[in-house]
Amino acid sequence: MTATVIDRLKRFQEYILELGLAQAILALPAPRMLALAAPSADASSTIFAKTITEPEIQEVSRDLFASGHYSLAVQEAYKAVEKFVQRKAKEHGLSGTKLMQNVFGSASPRLFWTDRENPSEEDEQKGYMMLYSGAMLGIRNPITHEFNWVEDEDITLELLLFAQHLLRKARSAKVA
Repeated sequence: MTATVIDRLKRFQEYILELGLAQAILALPAPRMLALAAPSADASSTIFAKTITEPEIQEVSRDLFASGHYSLAVQEAYKAVEKFVQRKAKEHGLSGTKLMQNVFGSASPRLFWTDRENPSEEDEQKGYMMLYSGAMLGIRNPITHEFNWVEDEDITLELLLFAQHLLRKARSAKVA
């Protein structure tokens, strides 16, 4: 009985997608129970649960990922990274690439990990500034402005793991 209802709901979702109504009318994520994963897809949910452990990333992306809204899951994760950096650096006037360049810029960074006393420490600061800026420019921006930018489960997990790494690195940074 339950399997029949779920199959009917899935067919209805597919029908709405075929009609092209999903992006116009159903722009909000479907409730988890309407997009139950097939038994074979349980592995990805298990991988998500074991690897995505930062609460800021989990809270905004878990249900979206589980219901197959991969682009939205990634979008929300990178917005969470951005908000975390804004709060920690107390920089609320900037966002995106400019925020990351200002906060992590090697001349006088607001967030840093070392005293930048040798070339390796300077390289780390500059490299992470580029990673944060690049994540905003190359991931957050396109995913925010395009529909279904990420449709693959594995790529979604990779992008979520990268967002988690950036968040952890920002969490460990010292504030100037």
